[in-house]
Amino acid sequence: MSLRRYTKGVDGTIPVHALLYEDEELLASQENIGVYDGAEKSAPHQSGTAYATTHRLFYVDVTYPETRSFAMDLSHVARTEHYTGLFTSSPKVTLYLHLIDTPASVVDAPSSNPAPQDDPAFQSWTCDVCNHRNPPGLSPAASRICALCGVPRSDGAASSSTASLLSSSLPSSSSHLSRVPTSSPSSPRPTSPLKGPSDEIACPVCTFFNHPAMATCEMCGTPLPKRVAPPRASQPVHAKSAPASRPTSPLPEADGPDPRMIRLSFRKGGDKAFYAVLRRSLLGKGWELKSSKPAVNSHTRNRSAPGPTAGLSGINGILRTVETTAATSQTDMEDALHDFEALTVKWRDMVKLAQDLNERLTASSLPDAGSAKVMTTQAVEPEEATFIRSSLAQLGLQMANAPVTLDMVRDERRWVDELARELAGILQGSGGGTGREGLMRRRGVVGLDEVWGGWNRARGVALIPPSTLIQVVPQLPQYTDPPIRMRTFAASGLSVLHAPPYTRAAFAARLVGMLSLAGPQTVVQVAREEALPIGLTQEMVNEVEEDGEICRDEGGAGVDVAASLAGGGWASPGGAEVRLWVNVFRGYVWDGHTP
Repeated sequence: MSLRRYTKGVDGTIPVHALLYEDEELLASQENIGVYDGAEKSAPHQSGTAYATTHRLFYVDVTYPETRSFAMDLSHVARTEHYTGLFTSSPKVTLYLHLIDTPASVVDAPSSNPAPQDDPAFQSWTCDVCNHRNPPGLSPAASRICALCGVPRSDGAASSSTASLLSSSLPSSSSHLSRVPTSSPSSPRPTSPLKGPSDEIACPVCTFFNHPAMATCEMCGTPLPKRVAPPRASQPVHAKSAPASRPTSPLPEADGPDPRMIRLSFRKGGDKAFYAVLRRSLLGKGWELKSSKPAVNSHTRNRSAPGPTAGLSGINGILRTVETTAATSQTDMEDALHDFEALTVKWRDMVKLAQDLNERLTASSLPDAGSAKVMTTQAVEPEEATFIRSSLAQLGLQMANAPVTLDMVRDERRWVDELARELAGILQGSGGGTGREGLMRRRGVVGLDEVWGGWNRARGVALIPPSTLIQVVPQLPQYTDPPIRMRTFAASGLSVLHAPPYTRAAFAARLVGMLSLAGPQTVVQVAREEALPIGLTQEMVNEVEEDGEICRDEGGAGVDVAASLAGGGWASPGGAEVRLWVNVFRGYVWDGHTP
């Protein structure tokens, strides 16, 4: 009898996804399921598939899916019980059901497939307050209120959506019965001065007719008077005219001696996973209407929550919801700022702790550390020290003057990146713990040997080999601004680090411009102008000469062209010096030149 009272027939030939509500979600399924009606087996339901959703439990029969499939609302389940099975007994899940007030006609009628239009969830209706047409397909709880303004669904809206259905399905005699007066014509019908058309309540201030479900006026916000229900004079008439078909019996006896329960038998396992999903769905209570408002704290709720008589419907309810949401956001922001203030108070302690840990780990790694320090750190294992240093580096709490070593970071690629970041600070003065300007702050070019020596001096005892420096240099452009790159001169093999103004093309363009404006220059003069060593300047000038941008005048006896331009004459013996000129001979074809 529990199957007839608590379940509704469905068409199992339709996919389960098509039978779900709009706000319902399929969670799990399990094949080879048998159903017990109470303590006895239900013979028509011994081979099927069970589906658990957020709202219902489906059973789709394998043999006769159209006539023997059913669905049960999970809201009927009071408690559950899981039996793991023993020997030949299959695992079972028992669902104990709530007591429901079901008419006798439903109890006696067998479970059948109801028409979809008989379910209010599959009907569309229009709200009486905001005139919003609510779509079908929502769960019963969600279809009881308007999706736009939150006003509960009235009987008028429900009847208007099914008027055409009733007019086509009821016999012709029902229209005559509907016109029969239910009360005596001599009895006066009481009227209330506060009731407007369709039982609407008139506001005592602005006389606006409000929906019966409204507690305050939708226009001016004035509290509305409570409706006075008229005395129902028709009830005694119905009571006298209704035939006594049979005495009313208590509903708990309708099921007989069988308990109110439905049992699922898992023929081929899968009970544990399905039962876990079913329990989560029962605890979630997805069939209940959830409020769309965010959760608020207790002090916010006490400050902004309306009184018990204030409704959350209509324009007033929408405005109150917006105010509550804004108050919640403000409260969350204040809580976040409080947490940030607490963090700022503790950051000094965190930095001090990080420094203390670094000092102890450094003292334990030194071979000539004092006995007192060794005693305090002798319990620190190498793996523990690596883990602590790596954690501090990830949190950014390592000491500024602590060099990066391989035992701090287990990943070699990350170790190279950390070394590149440290070297960038040494070169540009943004780190390294020196407290002075970087090696290249006032210089555009610096030799690689000088960089290696300065970096090792800054690192103290944690020295690095030249091979590691060569491995780190290609990563420098990612951590320097402007980017610093390495340049190697082909003639001598000298490697330097340079800024963008000292690339091969940039230096050549600058040198050609200087020679065009100031005339021929010597290497010493170019070195003085560029603030570079003479040897390094000579290497850079040689490459510009190889590109054909400039040419040189080695001087000697004869006319001193530079002196002639300045008003002089012949060059003095022994005073010859190599001078650099702009190459103006490019593009000429000489006599006797053969391609």
